[in-house]
Amino acid sequence: MDTSKTKENFKKFLSRLSNKDELKFLGWLKNNIDDLVNEARDTCCKENDVILDSLRDDIRQSLPQNAVSATENIQTPTIGMNSDCDPATTVHVDAFLYDEETVDDLCDEGKMSRNYCQKCGSHDVKPLTFITHSASVPQIKYIYQYLLPELRGKTVVDVGSRTGAVLYGGYLFSNADKMIGIEIDVSFCELQQRILDKYKMTDRVQILHKDVLDCTAVIKKADIIVLNNVFEFFMPKEIQERIWNYLYDTLKKSGTIIVTVPSIEDTISPLQTKVDLDKWVKKIDTSATLPQANLLLYGDEHHEDSDLENIFVYKVL
Repeated sequence: MDTSKTKENFKKFLSRLSNKDELKFLGWLKNNIDDLVNEARDTCCKENDVILDSLRDDIRQSLPQNAVSATENIQTPTIGMNSDCDPATTVHVDAFLYDEETVDDLCDEGKMSRNYCQKCGSHDVKPLTFITHSASVPQIKYIYQYLLPELRGKTVVDVGSRTGAVLYGGYLFSNADKMIGIEIDVSFCELQQRILDKYKMTDRVQILHKDVLDCTAVIKKADIIVLNNVFEFFMPKEIQERIWNYLYDTLKKSGTIIVTVPSIEDTISPLQTKVDLDKWVKKIDTSATLPQANLLLYGDEHHEDSDLENIFVYKVL
């Protein structure tokens, strides 16, 4: 944002004051600057929350309740942490679009259920398995406001950007110069572009309708790479292995930050890859940020349903 006009107007305002009033005003400004900055930051955050809520509502109106596009290929994992998911009792609930309060409302309205009956007509019920392929709003804020450093002059790349959650969050809650979403599904690319155009975010956000394997130049130049539940439910084991080997060979710029859900260790443990984590990345301990983040984002330092601890951060060596 160009602030040159604002600075010019401020100087004109001072020039209209007497020397005595100017000194008095500048003294007041110096003594109150921290409060003024905090007030401006709070106002900005509230406005950004309103924008985020509005675009989430727009996206909900554009997708079915499970937030799976007509052209998307969802696959039940055969290996790894979610290989025990039963398609019959697994519900796709997009955490960016549907927070816990919204899910509760849908359940109360009979539009969604948290449980399934093991014996039709009985009270023998078990919880359904909820799976999300997007970061929740608290997770997005946690990433940009607590985990990542100052992003001015930096580029954030979200691999598998789907509805664009990480990109919108980066636009609203960070100073990153550029956010790039790589998405292979054409329907999600079109959806993201509509949202970016409507909310005038195209000055800093770009969508690439591509396979990540064809984005070498973008990956190499990225300062931040986000990988949120990106491969497991969308491609077979051999393709996942190929992509991780590709990332290992391509992500070599020292200092590049990788943000993942789940951890890289858990993700690649059932795969056969050449990734040598000890030679590639250093895992960053983020535990000290959790109490304050939980308090501000959930209202409780030890919020039992917090999903913040599922986010992992690494730095390329």
